[in-house]
Amino acid sequence: MTEPKRVRQPGDREVAPGRLALVQSFVNSVNVEFGPDEFASVEGLTGWMERHGFPTGARAVTEPDRRETVEVREALRALMRENNGAEPDPAARAAVERLAADCPLVLAFDETGTPGLRPAGTGTRGMIGDVLAVVVEAGGDGSWQRLKACHEHRCEWAFYDRARNRSGRWCSMAVCGTRSKMQTYRQGLRTPAAAR
Repeated sequence: MTEPKRVRQPGDREVAPGRLALVQSFVNSVNVEFGPDEFASVEGLTGWMERHGFPTGARAVTEPDRRETVEVREALRALMRENNGAEPDPAARAAVERLAADCPLVLAFDETGTPGLRPAGTGTRGMIGDVLAVVVEAGGDGSWQRLKACHEHRCEWAFYDRARNRSGRWCSMAVCGTRSKMQTYRQGLRTPAAAR
């Protein structure tokens, strides 16, 4: 796997550290609010995989592979909403567990001799396995809990919360934070005086 492409983040945030940037890029393969969705077609998914160092090999990506990849992506986004204070999502957890069963991981050593989890397969299964291996590693070192989906429901961009107290809620305070606060303010204005 090559180093994930460093895409400029909303609010000039830095991308997630190390291999966690792959998971962030995977989830941000769609701009929920404005598009495009890189996984909207088999060709788009294939291109994303190649750019991130996942050659498809002899087996071409299929439409079922694409649908499965989107399901993993959206389940991970739901788990990132949990990291940002949302209620637990048992369906998302079950989807990740179910799909992970077809993406086995094995122990492997990197070039420095450090052990880690690596996918046993190739193609989309190998790519999904690698993404999930990073989630497992990040869960162990505490960085997974800092990868969050923006609290603004129209956005849900995956961002890495570097705040000391992990209090970040929005990918960009200037855009999503302001929009959310304005919505709360407007709802307060519409509340009848008797209800206040």
